[in-house]
Amino acid sequence: MEEAYYTHARWRVKPGREEEFVEAWRVLASFYASEPNAIGHGTLIRSLDDPSVFYAFGPWRTIEDIDAASGGPHSQESLSRLRDLCDEHSGGTYEVIAQVYPESR
Repeated sequence: MEEAYYTHARWRVKPGREEEFVEAWRVLASFYASEPNAIGHGTLIRSLDDPSVFYAFGPWRTIEDIDAASGGPHSQESLSRLRDLCDEHSGGTYEVIAQVYPESR
């Protein structure tokens, strides 16, 4: 298992700011993907029940990789921009406990 940790965030975007939020998230995700220890991709999903609610998540190898990527000024500015576009936000860091893959056919 290459990834051992995930970051995850929930965002409730201010009405009418959804497209701006998606673009700001892409900027941050592209920055994270360019980090030397990046291992995967970031994912942004949107609720079908409430189009103002988004969830973002992505894999990381180590807590140190997360800290290095999120602690710098570019990351902090990008996160601040995302928060400014939202009425609510929350997030955290999680460890992978189990994964299930389909059997080979």
